Amino acid sequence: MKLIEAYIYEVTRRLPEKLRNDIALELRSTIEDMLPDHYSEEEEMEVLSKLGDPARLAASYRDTPMHLIGPKVYDAYFWTLKMIIPWAILITVLVHVVETIVLFSGEESVLSVVIKSFGIIIANIIHVLIQTFFWVTIVFVFIERIGMAKSDGSLTKYGTEWTPEQLKTVLVISKKKVIPRGEVIFSLVWTAIWVVLYFNADHLAGVYRSMDGEGLQMVMRALNQDVLMSYLPIVLPFALLEIGLALFKWKERQWTMRLVTVNAVLKVFSVVVLTIIATNPTLLNEAMIPYLATELNINMSSVNNFIDWAVWTVITVIIVTAVIEIYDSYRKAKA
Repeated sequence: MKLIEAYIYEVTRRLPEKLRNDIALELRSTIEDMLPDHYSEEEEMEVLSKLGDPARLAASYRDTPMHLIGPKVYDAYFWTLKMIIPWAILITVLVHVVETIVLFSGEESVLSVVIKSFGIIIANIIHVLIQTFFWVTIVFVFIERIGMAKSDGSLTKYGTEWTPEQLKTVLVISKKKVIPRGEVIFSLVWTAIWVVLYFNADHLAGVYRSMDGEGLQMVMRALNQDVLMSYLPIVLPFALLEIGLALFKWKERQWTMRLVTVNAVLKVFSVVVLTIIATNPTLLNEAMIPYLATELNINMSSVNNFIDWAVWTVITVIIVTAVIEIYDSYRKAKA
């Protein structure tokens, strides 16, 4: 029965959601009709072998044909794209961020560099996606037209023709528990971004003004970088743990209680570290409060109160967000 459920899952996951339940019922009924009352695993595999590759069977249920790539290699082709594209995007972003930091000369305002870099990253991602799609398509067209020209089978993501034996390795994942690949990639990108921001906080956070028509220039730094760097022995391991958690999610592919526990511990740890850093009275540039008081024409006590309110508001929002994320992951794991 486990092989049957895996086979049905492999077929229906490739279909539009509105068709999955009906086709699952129909397919289960068909398989049961083909089996005797008391069947062995060998008989089960024989029936599934007659039904053939789940990818090709799913293709027969679709209303629209697959014109770009033939059914022999379509499943392997689509799986390859899903595996390559997220990593291509991640590498593109990281390479540009590192290159921008290394080549930054200080002649241009950091804010201008960030805005310009955002546009360059988007353009680079589009270019990489076009190149990835083109070359992967060319490779699979070659495989189908030449490599599998004499084969009646279809190529799977394992690089071999499909057999019922492969169903033993299929992990049937509930839709409620699944962790999207995009979520994992976003976690890695976000970790890279906040690490860069942490090391360059004094160049980014501050008061900006337009100077002599040359764009925005920082006129007052908001943070004390030396204080931030004093927390590096805590922050750096935390960044590595975040990367490890993202890779753990990629491996598990679904929310489990073990993953929920690791995620919750890391969330709590991040909130505690953030609170300690944000509430350090020496984190703020000591010249910032008098500067704001003068510019806004208010007393320094009011500026201090506003900053304290802003810090604790941000901390509260982060705590609430962390609690919601922990609860949501727990709910998914128990689904």
